Amino acid sequence: MIKNSFKRRSNAHPLAHMALRSAAAALMAVLCVAVQAAPAKVPGIYFGIGTESSEYWAATVVGAKAVASSVNARLQVMTSEFQGQKFLQDYGAIFAAGCKDCVAILDPVSSAFTKAIVDRATAADAKVITIWNRPDNIHPYDMDSGNWVAHIAFDGVESGYKNGMALCKAIGGKGGVVAIEGVADNPSTKQRFAGLKKALAECPGMKLLDRQYADWDQTKAQVLTRGWLARYSGNLKAVFSENDSMAIGAVAALKERGLAGKVAVSGSDGSVAALNLIKSGDMVSTMWIDGVMQGAFATALGYGAASGDIDLQKLSHAQRDVYLKQTLVTKDNVDEILNRKVDPADYTYEKVKARMWEGVASQIPASAFK
Repeated sequence: MIKNSFKRRSNAHPLAHMALRSAAAALMAVLCVAVQAAPAKVPGIYFGIGTESSEYWAATVVGAKAVASSVNARLQVMTSEFQGQKFLQDYGAIFAAGCKDCVAILDPVSSAFTKAIVDRATAADAKVITIWNRPDNIHPYDMDSGNWVAHIAFDGVESGYKNGMALCKAIGGKGGVVAIEGVADNPSTKQRFAGLKKALAECPGMKLLDRQYADWDQTKAQVLTRGWLARYSGNLKAVFSENDSMAIGAVAALKERGLAGKVAVSGSDGSVAALNLIKSGDMVSTMWIDGVMQGAFATALGYGAASGDIDLQKLSHAQRDVYLKQTLVTKDNVDEILNRKVDPADYTYEKVKARMWEGVASQIPASAFK
């Protein structure tokens, strides 16, 4: 998620690296014994992520590679390092060189870059799927050309609300809370805080003491939390963080004061590191998003549209502008998520296409990104 402006950062956890390496090895094994793959029907798939060091983004790549390999399609992973201008230039060069019927899948980093990238893809007659960031007033189905296949995100309001209510429960419905936000003027940042405000309204004993941006960054969140602990002392009962990386930074600051597990902390993304902090009692909750499925879903939809196997004219608005399902994780279900195994054989194009819409929660509502 982020991210931007939207920085989906998390310090990679050793268990996360082990899981992803295992998934990659399993993928190679599947490819060696699989039946003959179908010939490539698209010139290439260009999968744009925030950074390779993020556990979340690494998971999306596992899903994307599994689908692409199953149809013998060439997939190139590109990184923005959270610089929207970089993607605008990199994808612009690919489109300018000739990219008819290729597929571009990317987080534009900021909604400010979405339309420019879509316009360049359309001019090149490429297919494009955007993730996380789009302006509120444009949608894939607005484009007559059909080049903008879909936009894919997760419901930040739901994430903020459910994490906020988990904090309310953890502190007995009473006490001060601080909010560590992502990046200003970013859809997920705004949505997750809106969800927290909804929780505050339903939990009137939980009072917001302060809110500050930390740019999805663990170190910045740790510094912020240190300052809050000094300022609010015993009045600080909970820390609401808009992603796991910042939540981990908050926990680190609490550990410095011997307060880990005594001040409730929530996050979002469902990183292995955060899940283990929930298991140990140092965090209360996180919203787990299935990065592998997100990457596989986007790649399968993009490949299907570019190859002609999926007819966009037959898809509803709700199938082209979607929130995917997500799961609130607490101590009650953390083991289930931690023990989840990823088998790349389950993410071939045909298998993902067959269950594609099962992972969709809803159409993105109007004004969601304001």
